[in-house]
Amino acid sequence: MSKKKKNKKNKKENKIVAEVVETKNISEENEEDFLEGKTIDEIIEEDKVNKKVKNYIALIILLTGLLIGSLLVDVGQLVTKKGYSPHALKNARIFSLDGKTWVAYDEPIVELKILTDSKNKDCPGCQLPPEVIDVLKKVVPTLVIKEVDVNSPAGQELVKNDHLKSLPALVFSKDLEKTKFYNGEAKAIFNKAKDGNDYILNVSALGLPVGKYIELPTIKEGDPIIGQKDAKVKIFLFSDHQCPYCAKFFSDILKVAKEFDGQVVLVYKDLPLEFHQQSKNAALAARCAKEQDKFWQMSNRLYKTQNTWGKLNDEQANKFFKKQAVSLKMNPEDFNKCLDEKKYEKEINNSVSEAQDFGITGTPALFINDQFVGGLVPTQQLKQIIQGEIDKQNGKKTEGEKEQAEKDKTSENK
Repeated sequence: MSKKKKNKKNKKENKIVAEVVETKNISEENEEDFLEGKTIDEIIEEDKVNKKVKNYIALIILLTGLLIGSLLVDVGQLVTKKGYSPHALKNARIFSLDGKTWVAYDEPIVELKILTDSKNKDCPGCQLPPEVIDVLKKVVPTLVIKEVDVNSPAGQELVKNDHLKSLPALVFSKDLEKTKFYNGEAKAIFNKAKDGNDYILNVSALGLPVGKYIELPTIKEGDPIIGQKDAKVKIFLFSDHQCPYCAKFFSDILKVAKEFDGQVVLVYKDLPLEFHQQSKNAALAARCAKEQDKFWQMSNRLYKTQNTWGKLNDEQANKFFKKQAVSLKMNPEDFNKCLDEKKYEKEINNSVSEAQDFGITGTPALFINDQFVGGLVPTQQLKQIIQGEIDKQNGKKTEGEKEQAEKDKTSENK
């Protein structure tokens, strides 16, 4: 791109960001703000509590499975005989043979492949904690566990076939769907692999940190962006137009992106959550606005008015979106046709699938190069992460690396 075109693009983006930052909340019915004017720091604190609750729910699921497994063993322990015939074994729950005790279960053998990077000493998080394996064995007692190194041919094939994006990864065989554990509440923490033969445990739903990402999001054709595609720091924002936290965050992330003008690119990814009735229709409206170079303005308008259109049915919401298109001086005929035909539904679905591949279940969610940040981020922290990535790309030490070097130096002098 020529210098003249870049300058023109920058001026246009600066104008868009200025409009977004200065726009106040709009509400046709003057409803109270859903978040009641809370600051981002207050919301972040509440979000931490919500995440703890989510982790507790996952733990309850695991403990429930553990209880079921324990009950089966207790019942089986009532039957203790020796020298079972095949006929007797059919009705036995527990028996001894050659100095070992065998327990029978009414569930199939389930294969679990744990994908790790066993040779990478710089990535301790790439290994699954032994405690997690112990719990899994208890809630699914018929597990046959196999560890697979990501660098091996089998590991690479697993990554390719199941579209795995991070380590550690837990891949269960199809027989998982026949277990009591899965058919309880545990379905919520599993994603079905693309080929339909495996189930991937969403480790983030259990509160486990990602060790490292095997693959990162990419800029797809048609993705809304601010900045240059070849920027050293790429920020991917997974967001939902009906999410109140995203509404709080939207103008901040745009403003920060422009503060690092020329060094970062901001890429918008749609992740309309299922429990938000109009979020997908809003995403369609924003994509249709992009046709007329008004994506960011329309998105800003939708975030500011979500308390109004979020309560409407499909027909009413689409009328509201069309009214906003007119207000933003778009060609109404082209916009209406695009919206009515749901022209960009496939692109939105692809964006949702991409989020699922990375185990993203909530919004807003950010990738800043290879760093993942879930939930709201204070502006100052956001700037620090971005600056750290810029320094890293320029071969400079980050603040964290400087602190560690200072600690090492102090230790050597003692």
